[in-house]
Amino acid sequence: MVEINAPSPIVDYVRWYTEGYFGSQQSPAQARLFVHGVPPERWRSVRQSRLAPPLRRAVLRSAPDMICLVDDGCRAVHLLPPVASEHQSLLVVVRILRALVLRELLARNHPFFHAACFALRGMGVALIGSHTAGKTTTLLHALGHPEVALVSNDKFALVPIAGSEPIAALGFPIQAGIRAGSVLALAEGPLRSFLVRRWSQRYGDVEARYSRDTRLQVRPQELAAAVGSVVMPRCRLGMAIEPHLDPQATIPRLQRLNSADCKALWARNLLHHPATVFPQQAAVADPAIRAELRIPQIPAYRLIQPPAAGPLTVRLLEDLMCRTAVGE
Repeated sequence: MVEINAPSPIVDYVRWYTEGYFGSQQSPAQARLFVHGVPPERWRSVRQSRLAPPLRRAVLRSAPDMICLVDDGCRAVHLLPPVASEHQSLLVVVRILRALVLRELLARNHPFFHAACFALRGMGVALIGSHTAGKTTTLLHALGHPEVALVSNDKFALVPIAGSEPIAALGFPIQAGIRAGSVLALAEGPLRSFLVRRWSQRYGDVEARYSRDTRLQVRPQELAAAVGSVVMPRCRLGMAIEPHLDPQATIPRLQRLNSADCKALWARNLLHHPATVFPQQAAVADPAIRAELRIPQIPAYRLIQPPAAGPLTVRLLEDLMCRTAVGE
């Protein structure tokens, strides 16, 4: 559960940004965040005041002018922004909240991975692999399927399912960074139209193919809404897919990974420490927390596909899901 005590504009912004993710029934982690207003005449005295344990002062790289007090005993953070209504302060509140939830997940030994995830007919498909391997492009293609729901576009935690052996992927409210090539690889439809319009508003003509470092930042809730869907913040994980782009390939195909390759795949994408995920908020994290690798007992496949495989890839994964469900 997430508890936030702050002025209404901040609470409204956090609710909008994290919609669908931090519900009391979804997250096994607890986080408490308080945002306080300080009169200008008391600002200097508060900033220079001495603290008694368990309170400690943290300096935020993303907002050095903000007073940040961490209460490790209650696993809570108190923020005192110079001007509570500033947009930058709103973003910092969201980032601190995510860092707190992540810290609690790692403290409970729930590993966190750099990977995307979607649910196809309720079963989770993890997209895990190296940088620029095609995870985002594959995810965007999958969102065009009427029975696909977005879980997480970039990172997720593994959490147990109560009373059962399988595990669940727990999504996180992080914006998707979408390159021009991923947009242009999409077939004509609502999602491509939405992304082309947003790209044009932010950068101009998407056909210009900006550098690989240029990305359009989009909330996962907006991606889901563009195809008439919603985010599914948590789902039972059924398989892992390692995308691999091959310009010489004519059709997408799958290769089953052996146990050693599967372990190496998950190990390469394990996020070991909160600072790895949110470096600007590293000061609020417990430096003693380290993630431990747990290999999900699910089948893993290497997806070899041409750059514009699109719907063919989704149909291949759907067929694989159906065959896996009946034990093949």
